[in-house]
Amino acid sequence: MALKVLMVGYAHVHAPGYTEQLLKRQAEAGDVKLLGILDENEERGRYYANKYNLRFFRSVSEALQEKPDAFIINSETVKHSAYVKLAAEDNIHVFCEKPIGVNLKDALDIGAVVKRRGIKFTTGFNARFNPENIKAGEIVSSGELGKINVVRVRVAHSAAIDKWFKGWSEWFTVEEMAGGGGFLDLCIHGADLLRYILKDEAVEATGFISNFTSNYNIDDQGIGLIKFSSGALGILDGGWTQVVEGISWLPLEVYGDKGSLIRTPIGLTYYARAQKGWIKPNLERTSRNSLDEFIGAIKDDKDPPITVDDAIKAQEIIEAVYVSSKRREIIKLPLANNISSP
Repeated sequence: MALKVLMVGYAHVHAPGYTEQLLKRQAEAGDVKLLGILDENEERGRYYANKYNLRFFRSVSEALQEKPDAFIINSETVKHSAYVKLAAEDNIHVFCEKPIGVNLKDALDIGAVVKRRGIKFTTGFNARFNPENIKAGEIVSSGELGKINVVRVRVAHSAAIDKWFKGWSEWFTVEEMAGGGGFLDLCIHGADLLRYILKDEAVEATGFISNFTSNYNIDDQGIGLIKFSSGALGILDGGWTQVVEGISWLPLEVYGDKGSLIRTPIGLTYYARAQKGWIKPNLERTSRNSLDEFIGAIKDDKDPPITVDDAIKAQEIIEAVYVSSKRREIIKLPLANNISSP
């Protein structure tokens, strides 16, 4: 039987991509049925419902009559918690766009609901499914690079420089609705990737957050320095202030006492003293992502590879950097549950 899926909110720029992915899967595999779009912004919701020839739902109660198995939440971040709670009450599984909350407290509240009701939950940390990142994690775990001392992750684009956010996407630049700007929006991917590569947890964080362009009334870039329990340092930088065109520039660097690993637009390469040279792994490309894994987890009745705890841990790292930037001090993790973003 096909899994009945509902698009909930259409505020996020990733929503059309998820819709197209689900429609393709519906046509080719037949194991999902996209019920339609529920959006509090009727003009926006109807626009996309018409674009994709889908049903538009005016209210939650109307949508719930179709008994969805899963919500794909792409609302403004401030609305995530309410939609997760609605889903959990009806035992509906949830894919929630990142960040899951406007701050750590919000994310913890979502986590508590998910765990109490036992629903499946995941978020869009798609960097984990990049073959180069998977291979990097395997190389680090193998010990070929020795004891890791530094990992650097950068995630950035030109949204603030080129003023991407307007109209239906302008909410990205309103702190009360988004929780934070460029550093939260993009570097939360990097925070999760640091944890994934190192298989370790952060214990201290510091950093600087700034509004470089002043094109929006919110931060557009930041740099965090994260210390992990192993002693490894993570350098996390990025935001909406990068101009690189014609190539995908999301560098990853890993340095250990026996070798180094670098990912650039030409691919992943690493040097290991034991191998006496540079190695470029032959990696198979894949379209695997968080949404596919979420659907598979529901069908197979297993936990998704990215859990609500992963989402919370990444948000905690990001929040620690924001707090550090405001207070000009090193922040110890885990954070107290009642700490709030500046």
